[in-house]
Amino acid sequence: MNIKIQHFTLSLFMLMSLSAVLLWSVSLYLMNDSLVKEKTGLYRNNWQIQLDQLQSDQGAWLQKRFHEVSEWMQENTDSQQRQYFVNQYYQLYPKLTLIKIIESGAVVPDMGKKIPDCLDLSGKQSESEIVSDSPLVKTCFSNSQPMLAVTADIDSSNNQKLLLLMDYFSFINDFEKLTNRQFYVETGSKLSRNFIETRVHEQQFQTVFEFKQDALTVGRLTLSVPHESFFSVWLQQAIWVIPVWLFVALVFYLALFRALIHPLLLVSQRMKKMVQTRRPGNAYDRQFLTPGLLLLHKYFINLTYMTKHDHLTGLNNRAIFEERLQLAIMEGKRSGRKYALVLVDINHFYKINKKYGLYVGDGLLKQLAKRLSNDLRESDSLARLEKDNFALLLEFSDDDQITSLVEKLHQSLSKTYTVYGREINIGISIGVAIYPDNAWEKDELELKGNEALLKAHQGDWPVVFIQQPDSQTDYSGLSLIQSLRWALKNSDFKLVYQPVMDLKSHTTSYFEALLRWKRPEEHVQSIEKTIALAEKNQLIKPLSHWIIETACLQLQKLKDSPVKIAINLSMIDFHDEGLPQRIGEMLQRYGIAPGQLMIEITEGQFMQEPDLVIGILNRLSEMGISLSIDDFGTGQASLTYLKKLPVEKLKIDQSFVKNMVEDNEDSTIVEATIKLAHTLSIEVVAEGVESADIHIMLRQMGCDYVQGYYISRPLEQKLIASWIEDKS
Repeated sequence: MNIKIQHFTLSLFMLMSLSAVLLWSVSLYLMNDSLVKEKTGLYRNNWQIQLDQLQSDQGAWLQKRFHEVSEWMQENTDSQQRQYFVNQYYQLYPKLTLIKIIESGAVVPDMGKKIPDCLDLSGKQSESEIVSDSPLVKTCFSNSQPMLAVTADIDSSNNQKLLLLMDYFSFINDFEKLTNRQFYVETGSKLSRNFIETRVHEQQFQTVFEFKQDALTVGRLTLSVPHESFFSVWLQQAIWVIPVWLFVALVFYLALFRALIHPLLLVSQRMKKMVQTRRPGNAYDRQFLTPGLLLLHKYFINLTYMTKHDHLTGLNNRAIFEERLQLAIMEGKRSGRKYALVLVDINHFYKINKKYGLYVGDGLLKQLAKRLSNDLRESDSLARLEKDNFALLLEFSDDDQITSLVEKLHQSLSKTYTVYGREINIGISIGVAIYPDNAWEKDELELKGNEALLKAHQGDWPVVFIQQPDSQTDYSGLSLIQSLRWALKNSDFKLVYQPVMDLKSHTTSYFEALLRWKRPEEHVQSIEKTIALAEKNQLIKPLSHWIIETACLQLQKLKDSPVKIAINLSMIDFHDEGLPQRIGEMLQRYGIAPGQLMIEITEGQFMQEPDLVIGILNRLSEMGISLSIDDFGTGQASLTYLKKLPVEKLKIDQSFVKNMVEDNEDSTIVEATIKLAHTLSIEVVAEGVESADIHIMLRQMGCDYVQGYYISRPLEQKLIASWIEDKS
């Protein structure tokens, strides 16, 4: 083309600017016209209501005057007295034009026009007028002026009627006071008045109200609706609209020049050089307007990226991951390499979206994707398949390496997330399928991976490796995740039982089951640190299951003795809606009455979902299981939730009890806690009782139960029966 790009762009820019100003002006004109019409309609409706009300009030006022005059006239028949009363009444109510007693049937001489005169009483009254208690207000003419008239018989024996007249337009004065407007009467026909507002400007809209009697217009009222002219409104808006538009247009032009015009100039210059090179004699100075190839190339790159990556996390999508998985399997068939398909899923992710919203849920997925990326090697592949489901393809050489990688991955993903200022703890399920041990083809390997992930969701363990029945390889060597499994399987745990004494009867009320290592010297970590580690990594569920079952087995052995055992469960267990059902099935399996089992809740645990926890505790209480709060006073939510929890007992933490004889503050806290609990009808257990002085003080304070070395150290399972027999 022969048009230079710079000239074309500048012309296009000017045309667009003028078109925008014109379009804005037209829209402003239409908007202003619409607003003026709307404003006029609102004013007119308001005025119409006011006029109708004033006319109605005027008629009611005239009827009231008529009743006053009529009653007086009927009581006083003397003509002089009546005339004196009428004169005085005129002065009292100057709005009245005429008060007159006339004979029925009187006829006024014809005025030359067929207009009903107010004094023409020759017509007969209708039946409705005779029966009505209040005489009707009618419009008539007196001396060619519209009037309001009320007439009725006051002396039927003498055929006398009373007539009251007032100016039809007397309400205009009230309307002037109401609207703060003044009117003047324009000279018109004898039978009508035209009220026009003073100081009416030409640029103001006008609205006219007509007052009619039958088909005859008796008057008009012209009112003005103030408004600004379109030109003044346009000037006010243009002062800031046009500069802003010019600034926006300039920014747009610069952006357009950088994104499109400049690349086109470069292309045209290269084309020009090519033409001059091939045709040396050609000296035409032309710049060609060509398509935006550079911009199209950029869009193509972006679209290509979008088809291969997840829009939220930036990770590869399912299509790319399956392609790489297929290539890895093909490579494995040639070279004998081993790969692990690892599927990662967030437990109950829908609850996080429901509680915090989709925005926070998306932020959590981004952080999870970032942790996954940080833990990967260059040879690994990662993708987001859908929603909260992620997939990894890990190459490994030996079994210890893959178990170590998965353990590291689980620990990293199980740590607390901080998303937009909110701390969120989540459970992670991981399913692992191994090539070629579990499958030789891509589809079959994916099926095995999904099977492992489903087992991780439904089972007690968060990480599941698919294990073939005939496989000689064992992938259960995760040092952290599987350590609890081996400890439970090899009976490395045991329960010991510490008696809790009733201070009133001095008998054993129940036993608290405490978790211990059978051979503590063989374990580097203490039992307390092991439990804390299990809670932190969402591994407490199988351990709690073992504790419940072991306690039920002990109760079954002592079924002939009225003994009750208390077990400690983590607050994480009470976020599992299936906990009451599993405990009920356990009690039924071993024939244990629900009243023989007590559950102690660690008060120091933070509850992420208090409503869910309280609902589960209520279900346990309805089953007949006793509930107690352990370590009361060390947590943050005790007083907030104490009155909501269906607990029967609370246990004062031993940190307040052990030194209460020497420390007055501790003794004050213990005594206040006892009173608070009794106020709420909750019994109190004091743990850490190690001396007779503490025992005596607690009894004097009204404590219900005590527990500690002063009563007894924790007993082995085989000593419970003899303890019950000795203390019975």
